[in-house]
Amino acid sequence: MGLQSKIADLGRLHEIIRAFSIAGFGDIFKKMGLEATAEHTGKIMGWKYAEDIAHLERPQRIRKLFEILGPTFVKLGQILATRPDLFGPEWISELEKLQSQAPQMDFEELRPQIEEDLGSPLEEIFEEVDTKPLAAASMAQVHRATLKDGTKVILKVQRPGIRTKIESDMRLLTYLASLAEKKVPELAAYHPQKVIQQFVKSLQNELNFMTEGQNAEQVAANFEDNDQIVIPKIYWEWTKERINVQEFVEGIPGVNIQAIDEAGMDRKRIAQTGASAVLKMIMVDGVFHADPHPGNFFILPGERIAFIDFGMIGRVSEIRRQQIMKLLQSLLQNDAEGLCTILLQWSDRAGEDPGELLVAVDEFLGKYSGRSMEHMDLSVMVGDLLALVRNNNLTMPPDQAMLLKVFVSLEGAFKKLDPAFDMMVAIQPTLQETVISQFSPQALGKRGLKVLLQYLELFADLPKEIRRGIYTVKTGNLKMRIELNQLEELKHMLMRAASRLAVAVITSALVIGTSVIMAFAEGPEIWGFNVFNIFGIGAVIGGSLILIAMMRDKTWKKSLGK
Repeated sequence: MGLQSKIADLGRLHEIIRAFSIAGFGDIFKKMGLEATAEHTGKIMGWKYAEDIAHLERPQRIRKLFEILGPTFVKLGQILATRPDLFGPEWISELEKLQSQAPQMDFEELRPQIEEDLGSPLEEIFEEVDTKPLAAASMAQVHRATLKDGTKVILKVQRPGIRTKIESDMRLLTYLASLAEKKVPELAAYHPQKVIQQFVKSLQNELNFMTEGQNAEQVAANFEDNDQIVIPKIYWEWTKERINVQEFVEGIPGVNIQAIDEAGMDRKRIAQTGASAVLKMIMVDGVFHADPHPGNFFILPGERIAFIDFGMIGRVSEIRRQQIMKLLQSLLQNDAEGLCTILLQWSDRAGEDPGELLVAVDEFLGKYSGRSMEHMDLSVMVGDLLALVRNNNLTMPPDQAMLLKVFVSLEGAFKKLDPAFDMMVAIQPTLQETVISQFSPQALGKRGLKVLLQYLELFADLPKEIRRGIYTVKTGNLKMRIELNQLEELKHMLMRAASRLAVAVITSALVIGTSVIMAFAEGPEIWGFNVFNIFGIGAVIGGSLILIAMMRDKTWKKSLGK
């Protein structure tokens, strides 16, 4: 990172601390070890709340704070809103209000960047470009246009200079998250480093508009045989990192219930079609729209649905999909042990004794056992499940937390279309089809082939590994290290017993020697000395010397347990 970037980051850090100070959170930076910077900014600000937000609750102040700090923090808030496993409903509700709205830019300010990316003047590619924005967000601005052949398209154009500012923010947030996790215990429970890693990855994808196009095409391919779902076509010859040119879809926004009714459309059928489509994305395809709010889909004639804006998507591996199915089955079958197993797996605590968690899960399931599915409220059930996760210091992988959030968002969106819509009922057919498909000949064959390939790879490497082992033995480089804790403990026990036996033997020798001296006043003599007395005195002296030597030996002391 160059000097210019470091200076820019330092300036931005002061700006962030200033905003947090205004919102009443300045002391956090002092706890993180940034005393000098925080004190300097605090003196300027007087460590006072801004009058217009002093009366607000903490979630509201954070939302206002993120809006003040701009697009990076707005996006961060939107990511945090997908983590109901970490934040309570009052936080999620407030963070969901964050919208990427921004002042409109004059089109002439965008033109140089657009033409640089396209490599041609606009007039050579487009018959017409509407200079009035269709939408203006913090990261991009959208304009309608018409190609030379009359095709209606939209231009999604990245705001000039936004990438540099966002990249600076990402560097700072990564650094601050590391400090927060180490220095601020009350924030460590929210796993700031993992959250920021997820956020940085998501934002990097959103900064590249080609990624959005690739996501859209992947989803479109998965619905190739379903004429009820429409995904806008991407025009790749003009789509670059900072500009996305895609088909313009004209329909009724999903939020406009009145217009849907005036068009005489069947709202119940629309809700069923939309729910089936998203469940297929999740349970079958493993690639899903991560922000399916009503503003991101349009209703077309024939109750068709067009999904737009694939900047934020979720991916679910096959293992995760199996875990989701087990979770849903555990909920539907009132299986406390099965649910505990899944929650512990998600928290990287697989195999751990569930203990009190099993009691909490039993209590949670007890609230819903015996109820028919049409009387279950998915959003309430998921809310209770997430509260259980938070209260038991569990966490979820980001993709799973996002997934539960999507389920709740879907139910809310489709209930606006059809008040009788029930997500738990809608899940059932897809769940059954997925379980059946797992045991289909094709699925079993695919898994069998995967295992076979793994074994073939193992056997292919076996001769090489055997040759390597033989060479190691021949060259004398084979080393074996065996650690047996029980044998080590046995060694200490034997040493302790032997040491105590030695003390007993030496003590006996001293006693016997002393007794000989006292008992044999008369006996054979050598050079005038009694032979038995000589042996007795020798035993006393030798035993004493051995005992002194043993008392000085550290190993012997340890063996006695001292």
